[in-house]
Order: sequence, then structure tokens, then C-alpha cells
Amino acid sequence: MRAFFYGNWAYGFFAVALCVEAALQQRTALNGPLYHLITFLAVVVFYNHAYRTHTTTGGADDRARWYVRNGKVMRRVQFALVALLVGALALAGAACGQRLLAMDGTQLFLFAVFPAVGLAYYGVGQRGLRRVGWLKPFVLGFVWAGVVTVYPALVRAVLDGGSIPDPGASVRLFFKNMMFVAMLGVLFDIKDHAGDHRNDLRTFVVRRGLRTTLFRIVLPLTVLGLLTFLGYGAFNGFSIPKLLLNTVPFAALVAVIYALRKRRSMAYYLVVVDGLLLVKAVCGSVAMVWF
Repeated sequence: MRAFFYGNWAYGFFAVALCVEAALQQRTALNGPLYHLITFLAVVVFYNHAYRTHTTTGGADDRARWYVRNGKVMRRVQFALVALLVGALALAGAACGQRLLAMDGTQLFLFAVFPAVGLAYYGVGQRGLRRVGWLKPFVLGFVWAGVVTVYPALVRAVLDGGSIPDPGASVRLFFKNMMFVAMLGVLFDIKDHAGDHRNDLRTFVVRRGLRTTLFRIVLPLTVLGLLTFLGYGAFNGFSIPKLLLNTVPFAALVAVIYALRKRRSMAYYLVVVDGLLLVKAVCGSVAMVWF
């Protein structure tokens, strides 16, 4: 279980689940096993990259120490994952080459912008968007929302030679997912508060303190997101069960906000905080399929 979460495999599964949810919500067909395999591999590689130095130099928390103990294995795993990702991308490119060449400028931009921002997140050396503490969670939210919201509809549109069915709904869903992931990112920074303070990384919790971050930043934005969704759902005639199911992740996020008033273990952040991504994906998918 520790290897599943510490090795970032969970993020890959969460991303695939959110892709399925977004495709259902945008009323587009699923893109098939190869697409979801590429998504899974890309997300795991992205998160493993953050711990590449910990395989030799160590770190302050239990996950970083786990990477030190398993450094050789993780370097081999990362190499294998990158090789599989390159192979899967090549296979997809060979199968869809003509459709890819027919993409217009907007589609090309949308395909390129999220990997570019992801690369800028890590940057080079000490220069990267992740070093801008207050911006870091929103950059992650932007990349996640692009991968799990824009790409499912965009890839299907390219494959079918059409366009995204409802661009307006897709934009609203993009910002909803971006803010949800960003709020989880702000909460996740709480566990790194001491180290970020020493390294002068000005995250929200370093700048404003724990209670202000929880109750004056994350909680109001979460409630605003919930109210915005409820208004949108009511305006578009969502059934009561669909509305209730989609409020579950917001309610769970509020519960986590209150729980983080106390010190929590690394396992809590990885299983409970990040696990809200899976809760959101499952609730959203069930609401679309059955209600």
C-alpha cells in the first residue's frame, strides 16, 4: 500500500478516473485503452520526477525517506515508465497521424500548453513555477484540469474530425476542476510548512498561517465553487440525485479542511486529501450514468 501511494501510482489512477468523469460530463465518447494508458503513464512520470533527487540525498518526510531506501528501484521504474510512455505515444501517433496533421491552430495550442506549463512547473535548477509558493497549487490545478478535462474532449474531436460538443460547458468544467485540484494543492502544502519556511518558499500557509489558509482561503473558495455548481445545475435542470452526488466531493473537502486543524500524517494527505480526486471522479461519473 505504501508503494502504491509513495510511488505515485495512485495519481495515475486518479487521473484516468477523472478523464472518464470529464468525458461523461462533456458527453463525448471515451478515447479507449491506449489514451488512458498514456494519461496514466504521463501523470506517474510527472510526479516521480519531483523526487528524482531524493533517491540519493534524502528528505524531511516519510515519502522522501522511502525514495532514498528504494532509490535504485525507482530510477529503473522511472526509466521503464518513460520508455513505455514514448512507445505508447509513438503508437498513438502512427495510428492517428493523418488526423493529427489536420489539427487547426487552436487544437495545436491546447495540446501544447498543458505539457509546456507542466515543464515550466519544474523548470531548471531552482527556477521553476513551483518556487512561486502561492502560485504552485494553481499551476498544478491548471495542468490537471487540462489533462483530465480538455484532453478527453479534444482528442475525441480530433479523432472524429469534429469539434468539442459544448465549449462553454467545457470551459466551466475546466475551471471547476482547476480550482478543486488547486485547493487540494493548498491543503497539501500544510504538511511541508516547516520545510517551506526554511527554504523561503512562500506558500499560502507560510505567508498567512494555518487557520487563515484553511478558513479564509480554502473554505470560502470551496463554498463559492459549490454554490456556483448548484446554481449552474439548477439552471440546467439537474435532477436532485445528480446535484446531491456532485456535492459530495465539496462536502468531503470541507470535512478535510476542518480535520487539518490538527497535525496529520503523510498517509492522511496521500490517502484522504488526494483521495478526494477519486471521490470526485466516482460521484461525477455515477451522476452522469445513472441520473
